[in-house]
Amino acid sequence: MSLLFAAATLAVTGALFWLTSSSNARTDHRLLQQEVQQAASALSNQVPSVQAQMVDAVEVARNTHANPAIFARFVHPKLSTSGPFASMSLWRIGHGAPHEIASAGLPQALVTDHRAAAFLSRVHPSKELFVTQLFQGGPAPRLGYAEMPPGDTSGLVVYAERFLPGARPVKKGEPSLGQFALYLGHRTARSDLLETTAPTPLPGAKASAAVPFGDRTLTLVGARTSGLAGTLSTSVPWVVLGAGILGSVADAALVEYVTRRRRLAEHLARRNEELYLSQRRLTVELQEALLPELPEVDGVEIAARYLAGVAGTEVGGDWYDVVPRGEKRCVIVVGDVSGRGLRAAATMASLRFALRAYLAEGYEIGDALGKLRTLLDVDRDRRFATVLVVEIDIPGRRMWVASAGHLLPLVISRGQGDYVRGAVGTPVGVVPHGDGEPIEMELPDAATVVAFSDGLVERPGELLDVGLARLRDVAVAPVSGVDELVDRTVSELVGDDSNDDAVIIGVRWRS
Repeated sequence: MSLLFAAATLAVTGALFWLTSSSNARTDHRLLQQEVQQAASALSNQVPSVQAQMVDAVEVARNTHANPAIFARFVHPKLSTSGPFASMSLWRIGHGAPHEIASAGLPQALVTDHRAAAFLSRVHPSKELFVTQLFQGGPAPRLGYAEMPPGDTSGLVVYAERFLPGARPVKKGEPSLGQFALYLGHRTARSDLLETTAPTPLPGAKASAAVPFGDRTLTLVGARTSGLAGTLSTSVPWVVLGAGILGSVADAALVEYVTRRRRLAEHLARRNEELYLSQRRLTVELQEALLPELPEVDGVEIAARYLAGVAGTEVGGDWYDVVPRGEKRCVIVVGDVSGRGLRAAATMASLRFALRAYLAEGYEIGDALGKLRTLLDVDRDRRFATVLVVEIDIPGRRMWVASAGHLLPLVISRGQGDYVRGAVGTPVGVVPHGDGEPIEMELPDAATVVAFSDGLVERPGELLDVGLARLRDVAVAPVSGVDELVDRTVSELVGDDSNDDAVIIGVRWRS
């Protein structure tokens, strides 16, 4: 009987040992896969930062007529061997071979390897960042990036290169992924290796993840030779094996331990989601707190909406304002500061309050916009802004429009809509002087004026004219009031996947 009992106990112990070992191995693999996915997500998040800096460079080049000196001065602070870029250059593509306009930083491998024509020939207006093959020449390998924003018709392309760290040894006490290898493309061949912390192939258990990186894909492979679930989890199978006759008690404790770990993981996941939503809610509240309450203006109805981009938790730089000018006039303002984050929001607030102060002092809108240009410099502040200022004579039904690089407003009357025609000046911060007199026009009866930011009409990979036509088609439909107009326009034009902030403000004469 004792032998049978001993055999039964050993059988139960062996079964429990196998089960706990398998569970620990699965937990290790799942945690390793989770670490790889988190690292891949962090890697993927680098693309918007790289792309935003290159889009700013394209915008500066486009708004300064591709001036080589201004371009080189704008990109110079971004260049270093250990920084985001080792070199940046401005190209024009279109008919014939790509033509280099300006260059800053180290000599570019794209040019020395005679790859410029082959690579730049596939660059086109797109929301994607274009990534080159790995360059093996020079003191260290490089990656090259090219950017041409969606809807761009100027033919200007900004190209940049950065050094890769290459292979490096594993550092003692290195957190998270102890060993990893990063490859360009879906293959894990040595020729596609970008960076590694150990000789390849990596030892131990491995997990991998594909990372979208512009128009290419990176493959991240992570490995760990030790357990990830902690010392206690690793020791559980041996504790169970040594316990013998107490196997059933150990099994119950293990089930409870695993259950609590799962509940803890679920709690942490929910908490992480709550923190993200809370941060995003605070971002939206901060943006809305920086925007004004609309005043009551005799003779017209005014409504405005601000929509934060769906992705991300950084505050944007879009704004609107309404400034009454006596009993017969009012001024509406729509602006958009380049970039995102608290610095963009701070710049937006300073520009909004400064412009409001100039208007309150009685400056004409063209003069007020000119004074605003002295407050921002793209070389010093690393950002610029587009601003639209519209002054309306309510009883006289006349309008004066001044634009610093901003889209001109839409005028709606009797089921028809037309965009104001005229010259659009350079954005605030690019040049310190103005761009001519405001546009003056007479408004038709029963008119509605709609001003907006580019986030309302721009779509990745789509011409801007298509978005403007879409806005006009939606805005001319019959409505009972200007509130209904802006609500319907926002609901139909701003999709669930929009990443850009959007502002719309409408002014309608009362019947």
